[in-house]
Amino acid sequence: MSQSQYLVTARKYRPRRFSELVAQSHVAQALMNALRLERVAHAYLFTGPRGVGKTTAARILAKAINCTGHADGEVEPCLKCPSCDDFETQRSLSIFEIDAASNNKVEDIRELRENILIPPQGGHRKIYIIDEVHMLSNAAFNALLKTLEEPPPHVLFIFATTEPHKVLPTILSRCQRFDFRRIPTNEIVRHLHVICQQEEITADDDALHLIAHKGDGALRDALSVFDQAVALCGSDLKYSTLTDALRVVDMDLYFETTTCIADRATGSILSLADRVISDGYDIKEFLDGLAEHARNLLVARTLGVKALVDLSKNLRERYTAAASEFSETILLRLLMIIDDTQTKLPTSNSPRLAVELALVKMTRMADSADLAESIEQIRQLGKTMNSTTSARTRTPASSSPAVNPQPSPTPAFSTPTVAPQPAPAQPKQQPVMANPADVADGGKPAIDLSKPSPVPISHPVHSSPPAQPNPSEQNPIHHQTVQYQSTPPPPDPNTLAEYWNQVLMHLDQQHSNIHGVGLLRNSQVLGMNHHILEVAVPSEIVITALNNPRLTQLIEQAMMGHAYFHSSQVRFISRPELFPEKIIDPQEEFDKLKASSPALQQLDESFHFRLVHSTPS
Repeated sequence: MSQSQYLVTARKYRPRRFSELVAQSHVAQALMNALRLERVAHAYLFTGPRGVGKTTAARILAKAINCTGHADGEVEPCLKCPSCDDFETQRSLSIFEIDAASNNKVEDIRELRENILIPPQGGHRKIYIIDEVHMLSNAAFNALLKTLEEPPPHVLFIFATTEPHKVLPTILSRCQRFDFRRIPTNEIVRHLHVICQQEEITADDDALHLIAHKGDGALRDALSVFDQAVALCGSDLKYSTLTDALRVVDMDLYFETTTCIADRATGSILSLADRVISDGYDIKEFLDGLAEHARNLLVARTLGVKALVDLSKNLRERYTAAASEFSETILLRLLMIIDDTQTKLPTSNSPRLAVELALVKMTRMADSADLAESIEQIRQLGKTMNSTTSARTRTPASSSPAVNPQPSPTPAFSTPTVAPQPAPAQPKQQPVMANPADVADGGKPAIDLSKPSPVPISHPVHSSPPAQPNPSEQNPIHHQTVQYQSTPPPPDPNTLAEYWNQVLMHLDQQHSNIHGVGLLRNSQVLGMNHHILEVAVPSEIVITALNNPRLTQLIEQAMMGHAYFHSSQVRFISRPELFPEKIIDPQEEFDKLKASSPALQQLDESFHFRLVHSTPS
């Protein structure tokens, strides 16, 4: 084929019938219905992004109106009659294409008004296709207005524009408007597959998706990239060679970036940034691609892989695996950092430093404080301090009012008979706020600290000293293997307290940073009541603080690992009389809270908190 006969792909495979329009079926069907019902308007306005088929649809409509070779009930242009042949060979005297960018003066419109008075030559109607109509001047628009409102019966106007907001409202009101859509990536890929088959070009799926992605919703732009790819890589298009030829950042580079972020590898991500800049990639293009990559991870995390319809099957699988490494919050913060960097990049004196700073921020996000969590911890500390101060100012009688507990349903276990203790009268107690544990699925005991106790408080005192337990029964806490065996006889209170201390020691060693573990250190074992370990704590405030699902799970796991407690539950009871009152130093409590919360420690270093002592009302 000689060079003079060569046509670019966008012209060679330009649609010539309504059925060949890509992803614009809503426009094609409306125009075909208008032709079939003979309800063709005198003026149309086609709007939409560039390269989506506006001018092409106008040409097809013009050919279909003047076509003389229609079969019965057919509205598509036949492409064989003299009218269609004249238009294809650019010899038609009834269809005119005008570029408004170069014919935008009022004199050009006046000349057009004189020409429309001449009847069509060899066609049914005289059709004017005005491209980029928004480029007309206001004077030209006003000169066209009267003619557009009442044109001769043989004249039809078809306007095309990418910026309809620049067209005068008086012009818009006199046209039937059709909005053309951006063409989805998968539709462009499907069209490229057809062209590759006809041109005998082999291309893998990832390469065609890359070309379609470069088109950015415009089929004409994608076909121009396709021509460039064929010129650079020949008749065998592969993704690996195409990224090099088109100077596109490889997707592997973006996946490597998010891997470094997940691994918190600051050195690796700085080396990656140096590689991107040294290889000559555009920094803005790299950030745009990274933003889209993070957005795809967020979509895969929240909506699932099926929502990534514009990606190849191979990439969808990779995004599914990569998204599992991040939470929605982290991905959202990644997008916010990228967006902030894109905003500052045009005015930055050192674009490289801006990108490197953004990448390092991404790798160190796990070290930053969660402000909401820290504020909640400060609020809880304030409530605890105010409640403690209020408790010291009240008298014992007012702080422990007698409340008759409501009758509760019969529990699943029977309450043993307890001999009364011949001791001085005990002060009146608070209502029972104990929390019996429900039984989780599979018979596994789960500690629930949120429900009131179904049994009244009692102080178990054995009428006769129980037998001393066998030393072999005092097994240490096991972390891996749970020993299921028959429950040993109830030990004496001292041994029971030793068992509970073993559970607390395990929690201190393994989970000392969990909120509430420190409160368990100041607890006393009251006794064992039918597989329920009753533990006394200083106040109801402590019971509320222990009502933490995470802490409940850890206590449960620690008790399951103990030979004696593996089938037992725990109940916390407020017994302030067992704990001597001590002066609480707010600064000391605040220091303990900071030691257990790195986020709060970081906030204190940044804002220098100071404790404000207030008298409760």
